[in-house]
Amino acid sequence: MTADPGSAPPALGALIAAGDWRRAAATAGAQEEPVQVQEALLALRGAQEALRARRYPEVRRWLGEYRAALNDAPHPLLEVLRRSVEPGAALEAVAALEGAQKETDPDTLSNRLSGALNLTLTRPEALNMQGILLAMLGRPDDAHAVLSEALSVDPGHYRALTNLGNLDMEAGRYAQAEATYREVLRLNPEYDGGHHNLGVAVRRQGRISEGVGHIRRGQRLAMKRSRDDTEAEVKEQFARTPVLKQLRWVVLGVLGVVAVLFLRGGGG
Repeated sequence: MTADPGSAPPALGALIAAGDWRRAAATAGAQEEPVQVQEALLALRGAQEALRARRYPEVRRWLGEYRAALNDAPHPLLEVLRRSVEPGAALEAVAALEGAQKETDPDTLSNRLSGALNLTLTRPEALNMQGILLAMLGRPDDAHAVLSEALSVDPGHYRALTNLGNLDMEAGRYAQAEATYREVLRLNPEYDGGHHNLGVAVRRQGRISEGVGHIRRGQRLAMKRSRDDTEAEVKEQFARTPVLKQLRWVVLGVLGVVAVLFLRGGGG
């Protein structure tokens, strides 16, 4: 059924309940809700985008900002948010997602991800992980059902959509896979996996030059992502470990002394 163009937009509470953090943040801004509410929703939006990209250090950073916004001032909407996404539970769910990436047994994976499956914020990625494992175990129908559920919870989860395209690719449905990968790139034009897989799909349909172009772009984006991920991990380690922070300043101090001595030596 087509929505009535004159109907009112969904209430903020309904968007929060649905985990539609992008629209919830936009609605809070349009309604001029308190700054703390807007900051909390923007943080959840950032965490959702980082989860889609499987960038766990960035997820934790956003959840830290979310927790700070919740603790900043009392407000009824902040309490609604806290009940929907409790910061401690969310961080535990993220740790479970990160720690279960190499799990090879579906039942064990489900048990390890039980907390993540129960949170709207982390459920799509937990389902995506289950779908990937089912596909690897040669259960494409089960994988398709689970990945489709992930997309029903978060229609913007482009990696889950990519994995649905991969099922078509494995089955030799190259045109269908191509259409799916193009939708992936509509959701995220900078996703390296989307470009690579699209390149493979069009090459298998005989469009070699076009395929090579997408694969090369995917390789460039993958290299950039690797650098960004490494930098984020290093920053997180420095932030978590005071000793590393102190060591950084010691190293910088030593480098400064060396530079001064070098300049003095050169001047003589």
